[in-house]
Amino acid sequence: MLKFNFYHNRKDNFYSNKVERETTGLIGYIRGDFGSGGNSFHHSWFENKGKLNNEVFKEDLNKVMEFLRERMLTDRMYMRSVVYGNPNAKIDSKESTSYGVFVETDGYEYDIRAICDDGNYDFYIYCYDKRFQEPQFLNSRRFRDEHGKLNEPVEEIAKKTLPEARNYYINGDKYENNGKMYTFRVTEENMYFEGKDGEKLFVAPELMGTFLPDVATEGNSFVKVPLSQTLSNLTLGDLIQSVKLSSVHLVHDEAEIDLATVEDLSDSMLTSEGRKAWSDVLNAKVTEIYNGYYGIQIECSGVDEQRLADFSQALAGNWSAEECDEWFDYETTEGPNMSM
Repeated sequence: MLKFNFYHNRKDNFYSNKVERETTGLIGYIRGDFGSGGNSFHHSWFENKGKLNNEVFKEDLNKVMEFLRERMLTDRMYMRSVVYGNPNAKIDSKESTSYGVFVETDGYEYDIRAICDDGNYDFYIYCYDKRFQEPQFLNSRRFRDEHGKLNEPVEEIAKKTLPEARNYYINGDKYENNGKMYTFRVTEENMYFEGKDGEKLFVAPELMGTFLPDVATEGNSFVKVPLSQTLSNLTLGDLIQSVKLSSVHLVHDEAEIDLATVEDLSDSMLTSEGRKAWSDVLNAKVTEIYNGYYGIQIECSGVDEQRLADFSQALAGNWSAEECDEWFDYETTEGPNMSM
């Protein structure tokens, strides 16, 4: 199956991109031009992932190039007439007047940047193996025609995608939307994505599938953040959003501080005033969790050692009762318990 598409969700796929996670399936790219007269055809191949450049891909690429030579890349004037007729394909860029279209086959996606400025190369074709490329980093989207319009009612799409959405969106996991991190929450009353600033984006359970990375348009999808990325950027605030800590000690990565046993700590036991008062401590990076001399210890970095010590003492009750009542809600017992 071969589909020619005049829309795109990711303009980054039409340019050289060195972000490893976004280019896992990038096999390589073709750079081409039509010569000084506009009727020749010159091209060069640039390898990215040699292991993916196998016979199956080469056969697929040859068929796509034959198709493109007939449908779009015949000569400079014809290529420009094709993309000019599809203004939705224009790429927002100050570098050049470019349009992004792509061809999708069963196993591959070919993202074509057509350049309409004189004195430049005429086109680039970035070749992706869909088996190795995460859905959110491809331009192709399910349930859309060649112009990006939905080809089925939203209600039907939601029904078809609900089972996989239930497996993809997990209570307590991290998801990204428009560069912002959210935690997915499920309660008896609601289902929502919660930002670090407390913002809550509520989701109708029956429409969960419409937020999947290869279903929603860019900017409307909630993409699961890999565990490795979550752990490498884990803050103390992130940690207590997912679990309730019991009988732990907070330690500093560079300085010795007075330790205090923190019997209970969870995000829900912090008041709004408490989050403001201790925001610097909550933003401290968790560098290690280990079994130390005093039991389970959580090592933090990027925070003043005295502030971390004061936070521990306050949690242990070694602080003025008036301030502790302002910062903490000791009656709260929400959240899964992690006896560490």
